[in-house]
Amino acid sequence: MTSHWYKRLVKISTSTLIILPMFLPTGSFAGIPIKNSVYFCCVLALFACWFRGAKINSVYISLSVISLLFVAFFSLVGSLQATAPFYYVFFEGVSFVSTISMVLLILMANSYNAIEDKEIVLSAFYGTLIFSLWKFVALLLLYLDVVSIYSLISFFEKYMNFKPVTLKMPGGFWRVTFSGQDLAAVVFLFLVPAYPRIFSKVPLFLRIIFMFTGTVAVVTNYSRFYFIFLAILWIYLFLFKLSFKYRLLVCFIVAVILALSFPWIMEAYELRFNSVQAKGGDITRYFQTLALLDAWEDAPILGGGLGYYAKSYVRSMYIYEVQWVAFLAKLGIVGIFFLGFLIFLLFYKILSGKRSLDHYVLAFILLFLLLSGFTNPLLISASAGILYALPLMLASILRKELLKSNSPSVTDDAGVGLHSTTE
Repeated sequence: MTSHWYKRLVKISTSTLIILPMFLPTGSFAGIPIKNSVYFCCVLALFACWFRGAKINSVYISLSVISLLFVAFFSLVGSLQATAPFYYVFFEGVSFVSTISMVLLILMANSYNAIEDKEIVLSAFYGTLIFSLWKFVALLLLYLDVVSIYSLISFFEKYMNFKPVTLKMPGGFWRVTFSGQDLAAVVFLFLVPAYPRIFSKVPLFLRIIFMFTGTVAVVTNYSRFYFIFLAILWIYLFLFKLSFKYRLLVCFIVAVILALSFPWIMEAYELRFNSVQAKGGDITRYFQTLALLDAWEDAPILGGGLGYYAKSYVRSMYIYEVQWVAFLAKLGIVGIFFLGFLIFLLFYKILSGKRSLDHYVLAFILLFLLLSGFTNPLLISASAGILYALPLMLASILRKELLKSNSPSVTDDAGVGLHSTTE
């Protein structure tokens, strides 16, 4: 009975831990570290279960220990280099631990059967739904001049400890960017219509609301990378996942949207893709890359440690848009090799065993999530850790469906036949 109570606590704390970062950028509100409290509760519950003899995958426990040693080592290197204040070295170390441990905690709770694959996916979805709803309300109040952009930014800074990127958009709209949460919206804008069976327990009206508010969230993020990512996913959705009547419906909806907002779309496209400001952002990333590569050459094997930065191109909080190049400067070849090993394990878990075309699509989603580190600093956060775990859970769900079917080909959620499965 006690064991069952611990297991239930693991399930509740894990679900809550997944939901919170998906709608709270820093996991805190009004100065209360909600996510951190739930995080420690989840860790303690899992430890209590393991201590009482629960079977938790030993590989995940070993990876947790190795990852902690990895972060501790490069924190020490960064502290000895003393290029940045110690509090920043500590902050960056905590960010690495939070990201890696988020993935491993989800996998450990799942391996213990405390929380199912689908429950993990739905928890992430509900967190993203809450985010898209409150962001839509905030943007609506902003558009109607009920609040000003300055008071909105002040609210986010005061209560969420987060300052979003803002920019005036055509038509009186505003760009308000919550990068990690907006990226989650991109992913679920594909997953919800592509795999309706997985989201069948979510009321239809909530799915419809999300498709609208999630689209608003992505559009007002105003990121070229997000637009391209979503366009590729929706093209695949249109070609492989929708039935003929739904394709006609989509064509009709797109035609109506283009007819009503074509001038605005063209103006937004010019400003985001062809303007001096857009080209300036690309030039900035180019010079960041050169400066960080110069910094890496000073310590190519171990890097400068956490907190290290390019002295010729100092950024606020030493955070660079070209995050992978910054990792190379901080961690050197040894550290990048370790991160590459962790990434290999993610892809291996998605593609190992029985698989269909959808598993390669999930691998593609993970690849795009990782490529985002060349455009913005999105790779290290609790929400990033959840997004890394998400394709793994979806791959597990689809693999179980494949094993239940005894035919050489699989029919997808919308009734469209997929390619033959491979062993």
